[in-house]
Amino acid sequence: MRLGFLVLHTPDVAGMKAFYEGLGLKVHADYGMWVEFETGPATLALHEAKGDEATRHAGVFLEVEDVDALYRRLKEKGLAVSEPKDQDFGYRTFTLKDPQGNQIEFGEPLQP
Repeated sequence: MRLGFLVLHTPDVAGMKAFYEGLGLKVHADYGMWVEFETGPATLALHEAKGDEATRHAGVFLEVEDVDALYRRLKEKGLAVSEPKDQDFGYRTFTLKDPQGNQIEFGEPLQP
């Protein structure tokens, strides 16, 4: 088995789409109530949701080539990002939350 999709349920697909595009992700498909982003072997998707389904939260980990450069770029955009730090699981990471409260962690593998 392998991860095919990570689906974030949201009542505001357009707002979430704009947020993730602002992070630098490219839209692969847009069907209005369903949007897919190019993220490598797995797809990040947004799905229109209502009621209890819209309050679910998820965590997303995105591996990047230069975590410190991305951190500076997102901080300059005014986003509330945590300070990058080296983690004991072998990555340098920082986090932020999207408009629905989902945590996004960006990581770059530490060099041995």
